[in-house]
Amino acid sequence: MNPDSIAEKKYIEILTAQAPKKQSRICGDYIITDRTEEATTVILSDGMGTGVKANIAAVMNASRLMELLRLGFSLREACKRLVDSLHEARTSNIPFAAFSACRILNSGHATIISYEMPSPILLSKHFATYLPHQRFFPMGLEIISEVNCVLEYGDGIILVSDGVSQAGMGRQFRLGWGVQNVSYFIDGLLAQGVDIKEIPHKVLQKVKEICISDYGDDTTCVFMLCRESNILNILTGPPLKKTDDERVVKKFMEMKGKKVVCGSTTVEMVSRCLKTKATMIEEPEGYHKPPSYKIEGIDFASEGAITLNQIYNIIDMPPDKLAGGSAVTTLAMIFHESDIINFIVGTATNRAHKSFIFRQMGIFPREVIVKLLSERLKKIGKIVNIEYV
Repeated sequence: MNPDSIAEKKYIEILTAQAPKKQSRICGDYIITDRTEEATTVILSDGMGTGVKANIAAVMNASRLMELLRLGFSLREACKRLVDSLHEARTSNIPFAAFSACRILNSGHATIISYEMPSPILLSKHFATYLPHQRFFPMGLEIISEVNCVLEYGDGIILVSDGVSQAGMGRQFRLGWGVQNVSYFIDGLLAQGVDIKEIPHKVLQKVKEICISDYGDDTTCVFMLCRESNILNILTGPPLKKTDDERVVKKFMEMKGKKVVCGSTTVEMVSRCLKTKATMIEEPEGYHKPPSYKIEGIDFASEGAITLNQIYNIIDMPPDKLAGGSAVTTLAMIFHESDIINFIVGTATNRAHKSFIFRQMGIFPREVIVKLLSERLKKIGKIVNIEYV
C-alpha cells in the first residue's frame, strides 16, 4: 500500500435524484454503481415503458452490463454484448432498456457510452455544458455513442433519463425540455450560488414544474462529482515484533489523512512512541460503551475489538440514525465521512481475544473483524486497503 499514491487519486462522489412517473408506481429507471481502486462506474438504465415491467428490464440489463465489467470485459466489449441482446429485444419479448454507462478512472479520465439515451452534461464550478456525442459507431446492428472527457477537482458529469430531456413534450416544448435547456438551467443555479450537491434534486423539481402535476415519465438525474478524497487511516493492534513498534507508528503518522487508533494496547504503544500521554476521555460503562482516549496528534482513539465488532453491526445504517454519543457511534460517523479507509493491522497475539467471554458474546478477534468490516464498508461505497504488520 502506497499512501501517497492513494492520496493523489481523485474521488467520484455519486449524487442521485429519482422519481417514478406516478407516485404510487415503481420507477422504470435503475442506477447501479461500482467503485474500485482504479475506477468508478455508474450505469443508468431506462426500461421501456413504466412501472414494474420497465423496472425489471432496467434492472436486468444494467446488472448484466455491470457483471460483464466486473468479470474484466472492457467498457466497449461489455456494451457490445448487451447491445446485441437488446437488438433481439426489438422483435422478441426480451426486456428492452436504453442505458448510459460511465466509467471514470481515478485520474479523472471519463468515458460515457450511451445507447438511445440523452447526451451527458459536463459540469464545472462555474458553468454547465451538454456534451454532444463525440462519436457514433455501429455496434453489431445497433448504433451507440461515446463521449470522452477529463475531470478536474470540482468538475462533474450529469446523466439523465428521457424523463428529464423530454419533459413538457407537446406542451411547453415541442420536442421536450432538451439537454441543452437542462444545461442552461444548471448554469442559472450555479450563478445563484446553489450548493452544487443540490443540483439533481433541483433538476427534478424543475421537471415536475414543467409537467405541472405528475412527472411525464420515470425521471432520473445522476451527478458524479470529482473531488479530493477523504482519507482515514486506522492503526489497530501492535506489530508482530515489538522492535517494529517505532517504525510502524512513524509510518502511520506520516500517512496523509485522518488518524484513528483502535485498541487499548495500541493506544499505549502509540503514546509511548510519540512520547506523549494518552488520557481516557470516556469511561467504559459496559460493553455497549467502550472507552475512548485523547492522544496529541491523533484524531480519535478507542478500545479495539469490541468497538470494531459493534461498528460492524451498525455501519450500514443511515448516518442520521447513528445517535448515542459513544465511542462506537463517533467512530462509525468517521467511517461514513471517509472515502478511502486504510487499515494497518498488527498481528501480535492478544490473549484477551481468546477469552471465554469474547466467544460467549460473539466478539470476533481483530484479524477477523477487520476483514468482515472491510467487506461491509466496500458495500456502502468505500475503498478499503488492509496492511498487516
